[in-house]
Amino acid sequence: MIHVSDILHYNQCSRLAYNYHTNKKKMENFYHMNVPFHELYCRLLNIKEYGMGNTGDDNEKSCSLIEKNEFILNARFEYKGCRTRIPLIQKTEKGLIFYYPFLSAYPKEFEAQKMKINQMICEKIGFTILDTKIIYLNKDYIRKDSLDVNQCLICGDCFFNRRNNAGKKVKEVIDSIEIDLDQCIEQVSELFSKEIPEAIRTKKCTAGRRCRFYDFCFDESNEPDDSILFFTTSSHKLDLYEEGIHRIKDMRIDKIEGFRLQYAQYMASLYGTFMDVAALVPWISQIQYPVSYLDFEWDTFAIPPYKNMKPFDVLCFQYSLHVEQKNGDLNHFDFFGSGDCRKQFIESLIASIPKEGTILVYNMEGAEKLRLMQLANQFPEYKEELESIWTRMLDLAKPFELGVFYDNKMRGHYSLKKLLPVFTEDVSYHELDIQNGMNAVFAYRTFDRATPKQKEEIAKQIREYCSMDTYSEYIIYHGLLKELKKRGVSLTCQI
Repeated sequence: MIHVSDILHYNQCSRLAYNYHTNKKKMENFYHMNVPFHELYCRLLNIKEYGMGNTGDDNEKSCSLIEKNEFILNARFEYKGCRTRIPLIQKTEKGLIFYYPFLSAYPKEFEAQKMKINQMICEKIGFTILDTKIIYLNKDYIRKDSLDVNQCLICGDCFFNRRNNAGKKVKEVIDSIEIDLDQCIEQVSELFSKEIPEAIRTKKCTAGRRCRFYDFCFDESNEPDDSILFFTTSSHKLDLYEEGIHRIKDMRIDKIEGFRLQYAQYMASLYGTFMDVAALVPWISQIQYPVSYLDFEWDTFAIPPYKNMKPFDVLCFQYSLHVEQKNGDLNHFDFFGSGDCRKQFIESLIASIPKEGTILVYNMEGAEKLRLMQLANQFPEYKEELESIWTRMLDLAKPFELGVFYDNKMRGHYSLKKLLPVFTEDVSYHELDIQNGMNAVFAYRTFDRATPKQKEEIAKQIREYCSMDTYSEYIIYHGLLKELKKRGVSLTCQI
């Protein structure tokens, strides 16, 4: 038995299809949903009653649901051993209308592949599909005291193009797709009857977001730290690796595209570490004491749960702040909250953070700085104080992102977790119960329904993780100072 998703994965990569089919690990939702999505789009369409399909339903059961109800949620169908699920079906006298809900503001044309296969399966069974509609979020909606689903959600019949403008009609795109369904089912079914396909590296493996099965397919633990596979943004590295060139320093100069980070990696491959002192000194010279090291943890809500929030806004539930004085004293402050803790978060942060000095934040533009700007829009009475914080922020990631400093131990990455071992062996994320941001989010989502004792432990673990982030910033900043000192550069105003 296969699923339509197996066919879609197979069309991308046979190994991907095999991995998804055989790996049954639970997928955590990226978005936090306080209310099941189907309840909201049923309210949008004014659906009061509906039939509900269940896992394992056969065609007979689903046909019975359609016969007895105008609307059906999660109906299951099967054709030649290929199963699928239709999120919402409306029965009319002339045929069926399919509805596909998306936790997205701009559903794209590639979604039509699944819709086409679903339509073909239902047509094979004997149904007539009149139309297909999509339900998506209105990104410009701002919630008031209560949620207005008629403003938050949109039911439409057009996909969106790359520029997020309304494009072709959904039905038009579906009708233009040609698929040999029988052949697809046969090919995918045959794939799962064999041994796992060979893993072949291609640009698809890392294009956009890295494939979640990359480390399963390719064990790179034995690769040298300066492996050509870690050469950032290179269009030649896979070909070079196949040619037997496995280290960055062994590649031909004409294969370097000219990015600054690539140059840093090439020089580090030759000498172990690269530092552009002329670029780093003026950057560090901006930093003034007291130095604050700041990090937030937040959860993302597709549907705005509280007043003045928009779709896809985040809710900050934790901050960690280390403050270093010029004499070397280091103090820690933090906040953890649940529910609508935005105002308490703001007030605690304003009270804790120094009114002067530099605020070092890692990857701040799309993260902490943006979070503060969103909070300023939601709570304009705090805008001036919040702006005074984000205007003093300096992005600690820039020296590494731009190739001002590179060490082979980074292995092509510059996250905090990759950088920390470069500058110290005394502390590690591996010592923590929570070791990455998404794990912190998933732990936070269990907080409200936990027992008092469990809540205490959850808060403790999240606080320890976030504190490690800001302490890592402290170590990394001082690591850069030490590297400059090794090279005879004196920065008396910083030390």
